[in-house]
Amino acid sequence: MRIVLVPMDELEPGVLPELREGLRRVFRQEVTIGERVDLPGSAKNDTRGQYEAGTVLGALLDAGGGYDRVLGITAADLYVPGLNFVFGVARERNAVISFHRLRQSFYHLPEDREVFSRRVLVEAVHELGHTFGLSHCGDPACVMYFSQTIADTDRKGPAFCPACHPELRGGGGRR
Repeated sequence: MRIVLVPMDELEPGVLPELREGLRRVFRQEVTIGERVDLPGSAKNDTRGQYEAGTVLGALLDAGGGYDRVLGITAADLYVPGLNFVFGVARERNAVISFHRLRQSFYHLPEDREVFSRRVLVEAVHELGHTFGLSHCGDPACVMYFSQTIADTDRKGPAFCPACHPELRGGGGRR
């Protein structure tokens, strides 16, 4: 199983190598940093000042040649119709996460690299979990719990609960 991280805009140095190492620990899989894929202009909603996540996800369809899972990473603010924002989305073997609302500065707090790095890993693991067939979990400490707020992301860790972990390894999904 091979996972590729695909930057979709300029990201601060060190973030992708750090995330790669975290994902290697969690999934025990090969994780590579791939070539940049630009955000599609058609995804931008000027009225909202956000990018529609499904369209962004579609830009990754051709990015993962030779890889089993593709994780796009952007600093742009993402949304899906019906929701104000999303931290990320996944469909089949592709996922995308946004750093935008994971930064302390978004909440008018001083930046904290450790908090940011943890949030990035949690959201990356969550979205990749969906690509392995996992659904949202009812356990607020499980990485597969649906984060409606940054407090939800901060409460859970990058680990799968005892119910989700076997499903992940088996490739199945709870529905």
